[in-house]
Amino acid sequence: MGMASHKGLLLGVSLCALTGIVDPAWGQEAPVKAAEAEIIVTGSRVIANGNNSPIPVTVVTMEALQATKPSSVFDALLDVPAFAGSRGGTQSSASGNQASSNQINALNLRGLGPVRTLLLYDGHRVPPTQLDGLVDANIVPQMLLSRVDVVTGGASAVYGSDAIGGVVNFITDRKFKGVKLEMQRGISQQGDAGTYRIGGAFGANLFDGRGHFMASFESLHNDGLLARQRPQFAGRWTVQGNGSQANPFTLVSNLVNPAYTWGGKITGPATNPLLNTSFNSNGVLSPFVAGAKLGSLASGGDGIWDTTPSLIPMTNQTQAYGRFDYDVSDALHGYVSAAWTQDRAFNLYGNVNSQNLTISATNAFLPSAYQMQLAAAGIKTFTFSKKYAQGLVPPSNVNNNTSNVLINIGLDGKIGGFKWDLGYVYNQVRLQTLSNYTFNNGRLAAALDAVVDPFSGKTVCNVTLTNPGLYPGCVPINVFGPSSESQAAVDYVGSRGEFITRLPSHDLGFNLAGSPFSTWAGPVQMALSTEWRKQSLSLTSTSPTIDFAPLNCTGLRYNCVTPTATNLGSPTYNGAVAPRPEVGMTVIEGALEANIPLLVDKPFADAVNLNLANRYARYRAEGNPDLSAPARVTRFNAYTWKAGLDWHVSKALTLRGTHSRDIRAPNLYELYQTNAVTFSNSNTDLLTNSNLTGAGGLVQVVNGGNVNLRPEVASTTTLGLVFKPSAKFSLALDYYHIKVSDYITRINGWDVASQNACYTGNAYFCSLQVRPGSLSDTSKANAVTRWYSVPVNVAALTTQGVDVEANFRSTLVSKPFSLRALVTYQPHIYFVQPGVNRQDFAGAVGAPASYTAGAKFRAAIFAHFEPSEQWALDWETKIRGQMHQSPDATLYATPNTDVPAVAFSNLTITAKLKGPLAGRAQMYLNISNLFNQSAPITANYADQGSPGLRGGFALGDDPVGRYFRMGARLRW
Repeated sequence: MGMASHKGLLLGVSLCALTGIVDPAWGQEAPVKAAEAEIIVTGSRVIANGNNSPIPVTVVTMEALQATKPSSVFDALLDVPAFAGSRGGTQSSASGNQASSNQINALNLRGLGPVRTLLLYDGHRVPPTQLDGLVDANIVPQMLLSRVDVVTGGASAVYGSDAIGGVVNFITDRKFKGVKLEMQRGISQQGDAGTYRIGGAFGANLFDGRGHFMASFESLHNDGLLARQRPQFAGRWTVQGNGSQANPFTLVSNLVNPAYTWGGKITGPATNPLLNTSFNSNGVLSPFVAGAKLGSLASGGDGIWDTTPSLIPMTNQTQAYGRFDYDVSDALHGYVSAAWTQDRAFNLYGNVNSQNLTISATNAFLPSAYQMQLAAAGIKTFTFSKKYAQGLVPPSNVNNNTSNVLINIGLDGKIGGFKWDLGYVYNQVRLQTLSNYTFNNGRLAAALDAVVDPFSGKTVCNVTLTNPGLYPGCVPINVFGPSSESQAAVDYVGSRGEFITRLPSHDLGFNLAGSPFSTWAGPVQMALSTEWRKQSLSLTSTSPTIDFAPLNCTGLRYNCVTPTATNLGSPTYNGAVAPRPEVGMTVIEGALEANIPLLVDKPFADAVNLNLANRYARYRAEGNPDLSAPARVTRFNAYTWKAGLDWHVSKALTLRGTHSRDIRAPNLYELYQTNAVTFSNSNTDLLTNSNLTGAGGLVQVVNGGNVNLRPEVASTTTLGLVFKPSAKFSLALDYYHIKVSDYITRINGWDVASQNACYTGNAYFCSLQVRPGSLSDTSKANAVTRWYSVPVNVAALTTQGVDVEANFRSTLVSKPFSLRALVTYQPHIYFVQPGVNRQDFAGAVGAPASYTAGAKFRAAIFAHFEPSEQWALDWETKIRGQMHQSPDATLYATPNTDVPAVAFSNLTITAKLKGPLAGRAQMYLNISNLFNQSAPITANYADQGSPGLRGGFALGDDPVGRYFRMGARLRW
């Protein structure tokens, strides 16, 4: 729950050290002595002076964030080197259609994964905004923020689950008075990716100062880049090879996928006289030119590539916020606040494709000359593959519409020497995902079976003649050519999938803090907190048949798998998402924290303080991935603790360290994702050396949750020092080591490692496959009939690194000048999973999206200069070190897959207006990527089969180029 009330002007706290000043490079407020302000430091409920915190924390003011990155708070935070692999902004990889938004801004501390970074808003936990448990930082209203606190160490003992990587706390200016307005317009040097932002805020005291009201409104728009309109993407970069010494990973450009053509390619059977021909023109076959084969792709030839993935989504965001405070008495204060955010995003993904369709040799749209050749060869059906780009079939595209309502009601006050607060937070998230074009598999199968009506002579669907009630209004589709489809047929076979996720939550908490007694070194500060919260999840889908009632093949001669005893059949919709009736989790927690002074005013010890905290939580969740089975209750407990020491050796030197046990509880989706059935024959059963069932059908693949999950447990150690010889200079250094055990990762039963683990005696991995007989039977008749894919507590993650910060503050030609440098070196992020080679994600671009980290070396340098009272200059240079291809050290890559180090610089020029608006208005020009630095070209070997769809740059780099923002701020 929430922190105690913040009062007074808050001190600035550095990333690695709590220096007690706000550096002008990141804010314009004057320094304040600790005695003049009461501060509650994020990361503790009892430490009232930032200089005494044993855990690394940074406080960044809104003025500082706006000076360097006026686009958004999220964009500015990404330049803090502690963040690595955060989701948001530009996309280095396109994603498929799911019920979660791929356009969210999810902060990722240390590259441990966004689900391991806890977000707070005014000290209150921000619940998930996505089906997969992630939190979108976009929902936090920005106009009235005063600062952002970032804790870069484990904090579960203070705040509960998810704070393994750290905590990000967005804090409002609760005493804001007056009016402020902001307007901003942005455009790239290429004349695209336009943005605008407008906002206003109002605040005033009421009832003779006992009450206070404030409100804000903000609207943001981004045109996005709905095509990859930059030269580096014209090369369609992919990484080819298999990582062996004989065939290492190699960065290659301009490859095509020979499995498809724009007009459609005939792919079988082997006896087909038209095999390997393509409809390069509507209705006319040409020999398919394969090109020079390179893995699954080819150089040259008639193959194709994806033409449509977006670089930046188009977004529209609206935020409104209001808060009312009232002092009932000198010892009792009440408040209520409400925030509403609506976020709309639109994105293009890859071109829609059809692979290995079964087409009748007498299809009415197939020219008669080709029908005759097939008849002469005794061919009754043939297989056909096509990617749609030049015709009427739209690319895969998705709208993500998120609305969020957050209400916070609370009381706080004093009883004797103790402070208390009682608060309730209600949050409701509704995420609508519209998959705007996907194939309805039943309609597509019916439309592909085109025949001639013997009575009218018109081309119709076969089912129209045989059973018109099955698919009324069926429109036959002509797929033989780049633009052969009619609009009516495209509309008929297409479907708009709608998935609505709801995530309501309730959070009630009570905190009591004060000093019950003193030691020889001073008062002992203690805090007791309790919390009850409930989180729910539900998902409705237009595709409920994916799980229980598969596509009925009645009347469909082709492209529909007839159900058998071992196979449920094909789902109705292509790319469907399984529904999830409501499930819920309740948590009851209690925590105790104490800050104990041990020494004061001793030789080599100006002060020594011991900080202790522990928390106990009980979790209860109810649901079942199998909707045909009764709900199951899942219970688990979590115990976390922290011990920290803060040793002020002298006024110039402070030593600090912490050790903590932190947790991340499994979220509702990991526990209860509905079992979704798909079908495949591409996964080899190593026991029987087969990829088909004994009955000859496709193998069921069941993807769902796991009710047996338990919390991830992290052991975190930080050791640091702060050296501050004068008010002008400070240097801080922190070492951290984090080990996460019982790490939750998804395991596929068909993976080689999973099968080998089963066949060597691990019973759990054997539960991920179903077969008719025992493991002693290696005959084809005992082939697997079902595979499972589930999240499991089976892995471990370990990382370590060093943070360095230096601050210098002086004058240049007698004018205010300051420098700040933030540096992170994170040499390793080891991921260990049984049966799989150890992975090191630090600096690896070739990693799954859920493990995206960042370069080993990351730095940001800030400079602030005021040449006159009317002008200010802010400079930022962001640096990342060299990156490499594979996280697996046993795999080989050529040097051209390495990604060179790069730096991006930003400049902001601020002018304070004179005349009647003096001191109230300023205008600014921000130039991002000042030197128009190109993002170094790279790609991920995991995407080697998708030329044009992915690749081009490393996540976190800037592929847009030089960008201009102009804006104005007014304050009364």
